[in-house]
Amino acid sequence: MVSRRLLAYSILGLFCLLVSPALGENVLGPTDDPWLHEEGPAIAKTVEVAREQVVAAWTEAPPAAYARAAALHRVRLELGLADLLAPARVILDSATEEDPEIFSRFARELAPGAPSIQMAHARILAGSGEIGAAIKAAGMALWSIVTNFSAQLWVVENLSFLLLVMVLAASFGFISLAALQVFSHAAHDLGDLLAGRRMPAFARSAALAALLLAPLAFGEGVIGLALALFVLAFAYGKRHMRSVLMMAVALLLIGLHPLAQFVSIATTLVDQDPVAASVMAVIAGTETRADVQRLEAVVDEDRAAGHALAYHARRYGLEELSRTRLEALGEQNPTDGFVLAARGNIAMRRGDSEAAIDFYERAAAKVESATLLFDLSQAYANGFRMEEYEATLVRAQRIDANAVSELSGLGDSALVADLVFPPDLLKDRFVSLAMSQNAQFDLAKRLAPGRLGEGWPVTIGAFVLAALLCLLFAHRFDHASRCGRCGHRICTRCEETVWSEEICEDCHHLFENQAATDPSLRMARLQALSKREVKIDRVVLAVALLIPGVAGLAARRPDFAMFGLLLFGWIAAWIAWPAGAFEDPLLLGTTAVLCLAVPGVLSLIGYGGIVFASLVVRKNL
Repeated sequence: MVSRRLLAYSILGLFCLLVSPALGENVLGPTDDPWLHEEGPAIAKTVEVAREQVVAAWTEAPPAAYARAAALHRVRLELGLADLLAPARVILDSATEEDPEIFSRFARELAPGAPSIQMAHARILAGSGEIGAAIKAAGMALWSIVTNFSAQLWVVENLSFLLLVMVLAASFGFISLAALQVFSHAAHDLGDLLAGRRMPAFARSAALAALLLAPLAFGEGVIGLALALFVLAFAYGKRHMRSVLMMAVALLLIGLHPLAQFVSIATTLVDQDPVAASVMAVIAGTETRADVQRLEAVVDEDRAAGHALAYHARRYGLEELSRTRLEALGEQNPTDGFVLAARGNIAMRRGDSEAAIDFYERAAAKVESATLLFDLSQAYANGFRMEEYEATLVRAQRIDANAVSELSGLGDSALVADLVFPPDLLKDRFVSLAMSQNAQFDLAKRLAPGRLGEGWPVTIGAFVLAALLCLLFAHRFDHASRCGRCGHRICTRCEETVWSEEICEDCHHLFENQAATDPSLRMARLQALSKREVKIDRVVLAVALLIPGVAGLAARRPDFAMFGLLLFGWIAAWIAWPAGAFEDPLLLGTTAVLCLAVPGVLSLIGYGGIVFASLVVRKNL
């Protein structure tokens, strides 16, 4: 992820470095970064006249935000550039206090798919009092995450990682709380089993703690401790508790194996494919000579590399080289709609409308794009086929009226616009790479370093075997319990008479055999129990608010406890990483905070509702 973060920051730095003579003292960015000075832009050495078209448009335009934004806007549309993040950021940072929304609108025109620019525009609108427009702009910022490929990668990386943290923490937390709830009873029973009634209480607890920690001593890690705690909780749990424990184990295993593996793949996917990383660098305009050379080495067998090199040549004004690369791509993939559209644009720029129409019509059968249909309508207009021109323009507006309006607004009847780089090439590539990987997340290795973590069949088998053994042998030994009225320990080995697991003999006589109880003594006992219950309620309330899951267990609703822990796990992960564990400040900016805040706030509300419901249920017991 370090390389991706460096790439994000270098977009702004490289742009500022290239245009700094024109910007003078207003330049912001890491222009002193040695990486930028050593690598520089990847302009072909053999072509002395090659110029980066974005930089050329910026430097040749009058030094005014409107003029530069207009010049870059045309270049972006004509060359099919997705988002010009660096110049958009520079224009946004140069906004005046009087009319900041004007500058933010210029920035949006240069990077309409960048969530950070969209959210900056929304903040400026809100500061200007245009609340309705600000809400709409914020919604568009969130929607741009769905449509932006780099933002989609950010979403996959961060959501999968946060889900992993939530699942592992909640499942292990529930198993630990369930075991802690019965720890004193199990310690009492273990002492009776080892030394009868002579063993002191602290020694019983120490002996049980030693048994539970034994898997750690044998090198099984946290997953071994979870197995030991699961055995304790499952052996003493009732049917409802055991069902939720099995759900917790299932979540733990999902997090430990498939989800951890997915996180490992998602967070290193770009780094595992150098060709794809070079393609993304070319698209972003931050490619190095090494990136271009890498793509040239595989261009004959890699479609993405071919498209990227054609895109690169066009961006640097190398029209003949771009045409050659597109023709080679056309020979390899004659039905590639993006190649057909680009070759149609070349024909249109040469004045051959009929050849362009042929390319466009074949491309339109493969690609649904308002930009492509606009180009086709321009070709029809040049050939005086006005009915087809009007029909095609209507089709384009149905697909994306805003895109057609942008292109028409340039007021150039000879304009044809390239399509953006086909994102499906990278998406399909990453999906295939992800499906072929068999990575193991480092956190999973740390949680399960021993035999239990060697594979999911071993881990599942260990927990299933433990559950079966508990079902077979747990009821062959009388379990200690505690009186629900007074808290006295109930044990068949310590008491002469045991009425049930829920109430001790004294409370049974007090509540069930009132005629045989002295009224004054009975009233004193009831008052003492009432005071005890008030104190316990206060303690439970405090602990339930401080420790997640306790409220559900106190209400004898382990399902509430489990869901509460899941929600709290997400809340904790959100608080720890409010902008995501893998930040991309140039692309996402504060949109990342808003994107994670929405589920975070909903989880907070849901968690509060579960705690409140648990306390109400406990009150009515």
